[in-house]
Amino acid sequence: MLIEYFLERSQIEPAANGHGYRGFVPDLPGVHVFAATPEECRHKLEAAVTALLSQESPGENAESNNGTSDLNGDLVNAFAQSEATPGEIGSGDPGTRPPFTDIVYEKRDWVARITINRPDAYNAYTDHTLREMTAAFRDAATDNCVAVLVITGAGDRAFSVGGDVHQHINEHDAHPEAFQKWIEALLDAHAALRQLAKPSIARINGMVAGGGNDWNLACDLAIAADHAKFVQIETKVGLINTTASSHWLPIVVGERRAREIFLTGEPISANKALLWGLVNDVVPYKQLDRAVASLCQKLIDRFPASTRVMSRQLGYWKDIVWNAIRKSACEDLPSHFEGDESREGLRALLDKREVDYRAFRANAPAVENNQSLADQASNNSEPAGGGSRSCYSCGAQNLPASYEYCGLCGTRLI
Repeated sequence: MLIEYFLERSQIEPAANGHGYRGFVPDLPGVHVFAATPEECRHKLEAAVTALLSQESPGENAESNNGTSDLNGDLVNAFAQSEATPGEIGSGDPGTRPPFTDIVYEKRDWVARITINRPDAYNAYTDHTLREMTAAFRDAATDNCVAVLVITGAGDRAFSVGGDVHQHINEHDAHPEAFQKWIEALLDAHAALRQLAKPSIARINGMVAGGGNDWNLACDLAIAADHAKFVQIETKVGLINTTASSHWLPIVVGERRAREIFLTGEPISANKALLWGLVNDVVPYKQLDRAVASLCQKLIDRFPASTRVMSRQLGYWKDIVWNAIRKSACEDLPSHFEGDESREGLRALLDKREVDYRAFRANAPAVENNQSLADQASNNSEPAGGGSRSCYSCGAQNLPASYEYCGLCGTRLI
């Protein structure tokens, strides 16, 4: 009956900006919803109050406090963001707990802006960061007052450098179940961004490294400051990328350039990124916000349904790839992360020391691994009579006759 009590006291009125309606409950200051119609607003209010009350611990007697026992302080991040007013998210009223800690989420003048707010860590993300980003993406998707989403990083040093190394070493090393949860949080965040159904812009304010480039590639458009650098450091730190970058980068810049970026691990400049099509524009850092704002205005002043359908059509090839990677990401990432390469590479990165790659290569059981992979390729080959192939580059044998490229080194078979 507590839910009905608050719903009876709820109020719905036209929004201050003249677009849609605002619903709120006077006894619950944290509950504010926005919708296009009063009916939709009432449905959102019911869901909001239900979600809020469900956050109370089982031992609390809500009715003894007349239903107002610090409910505002128990809001979960996703709920708090979906019900906050444009431009107020992340600030909160005095005495309330800020809804987000790792990101800053703002909505103003038809634009939602997500800032990864971990500048001391070069805006690397943890699973907690990813869950906050997911909540913000989902809120922007359902808010009719949001026409464009902008993603950026705090400060001017880094857009994002991918997953947080300290968390990988301290929490994920030798704890595969924790790493699996991190992977699931990453995939959920990207799925939420893909389902946004509104244009998204990457505001590249500095270094883009590793999984940080996933967010750039996931956005529809990107504008970079002229001091930005782009680098896929996976082969330098013993990791692999099985999510967005490794699958989408060849589509954006071409296969040869993608191989150069990934296999060498060398950074490219903002101007080269522009030349290769990795970003749409490069401007001086002081002009970055102006350039992003100008692009936002162009996207706002377009028909929303046409923009939504056109974006979906343009993302056809990315969608095909994305739908195919979830299983491989959940399988390949944990198994590789438990290996010697990632352990050595991450610790060297944390210790700020060089890796002796050649000594590591000489001591690695390369022959056994290659033979094992070749055996796997043979076991997965087509039925007898299909023939087999070999690779002149790495010497792999018994590759399936249907293979056009070597499964070990990627060389085209002849």
